[in-house]
Amino acid sequence: MAVQDEPESTGVATARDRLDREAAAVRTEQLEQALSKLREEGDLTDEQRAAVEALSERLVDGLLAAPRAGLCDSADRAAAARTVLELFD
Repeated sequence: MAVQDEPESTGVATARDRLDREAAAVRTEQLEQALSKLREEGDLTDEQRAAVEALSERLVDGLLAAPRAGLCDSADRAAAARTVLELFD
């Protein structure tokens, strides 16, 4: 179903979900690359690995805070949702 055919709140939810999924995929890929490089340098403790993972989550959450808020605060929420979805097509 196209965003413009969905109720406004559903379109925003769809866009936010897509934004979150795409960001999670990038985070996972980059996290694995970073952890792999760190492991090459030596063993990582569980605490170090957890700290790197937490850092990656905080970075993604920080970067997405404004776009997420913009989806909800936009004067034309349907258009904002379409724009977000078009970014990933």
